[in-house]
Amino acid sequence: MFPNKHIEKYYQLCEETLSFSGFSWWIIDLEDDPDTFYCNREMCKTFSLDPSIIQHSVRKNHPIARDYYNNISTKKSAQAQHFFDGYNQLKKGIIDEYCNRFPYSQSVIGEASYFSSRVRALLRDDAGKARLLVGMIEPELTSSELYGRATVDSLTKLKSRPEFDSQLSFLTNLAIREKHNISLVICDVDDFKQYNDLLGHYAGDECLVQIAQAISDVCKRSSDITCRYDKEKFAVITYGNAHDALFLAHTLRERICAMAIPHPAKNNAPMTVSVGYCSTIPDANCTPRKLIEWAETALYRAQNNGGNACAQFEVVEPKERFVPALFS
Repeated sequence: MFPNKHIEKYYQLCEETLSFSGFSWWIIDLEDDPDTFYCNREMCKTFSLDPSIIQHSVRKNHPIARDYYNNISTKKSAQAQHFFDGYNQLKKGIIDEYCNRFPYSQSVIGEASYFSSRVRALLRDDAGKARLLVGMIEPELTSSELYGRATVDSLTKLKSRPEFDSQLSFLTNLAIREKHNISLVICDVDDFKQYNDLLGHYAGDECLVQIAQAISDVCKRSSDITCRYDKEKFAVITYGNAHDALFLAHTLRERICAMAIPHPAKNNAPMTVSVGYCSTIPDANCTPRKLIEWAETALYRAQNNGGNACAQFEVVEPKERFVPALFS
């Protein structure tokens, strides 16, 4: 039944410790048989697998491995690639744990169900590559509409802050693996509190919606991920270099200023934004938090120079320093 002692040992351990209602788990031996996974009966029931056997084909039946494009109910190939790449990073030892939320097409009932998944390596070889994977899957009580809402900010229709965190983490890990540039741009609406206090929250919301639309209009490339970062702060993650980030920063500042939204506390001068950005080819020590710190530090520099400006934080190994790239 089992190809080796490792699979038998951990399968029995999971049977003893993970027998919860509605809880699915699986094991894959990447060394001896990477195209076979072993799972519990709950997973068979949930994903319509043959319950009379415990081993199944990864290629044909696994919901979060190699058959994303057939079984995962998503129309966006970039999202499917996100799932696929994260799983492969775990196998190669680039990350310790892979977590994601995914919809799964249930042909019997004609709609998608939604799940949370966590995967870890139980065993690794001397090079750090995974030998034995264990995964856990739980259903989420959500609908397609609620799943969409969780990733989109309700006011601006940009990506939400939780989705920003998820995307930045994924792209940072991907950039580390591929030795590729990643850039982060953060912009803050200048003196927005005064605008909001004088004209009211409804007018403030309308202002943010217009600014969000301008950001969307500028960031047309598939590599640009636009997000509402925090209240009147917006962020753009781009899988590109410092030139790309510089172009976005200046274009965003200029476009928003050109909208000429009058600010009542400034004699109806146009609303403006301050922009901070950073760009790097991250190494293994680089984290999403570090990218945020760099971009925010540059943002504060732009604000302290009067606002309506852009500033870059350039990463210079082994030290970090500012580059006073201020434009107004």
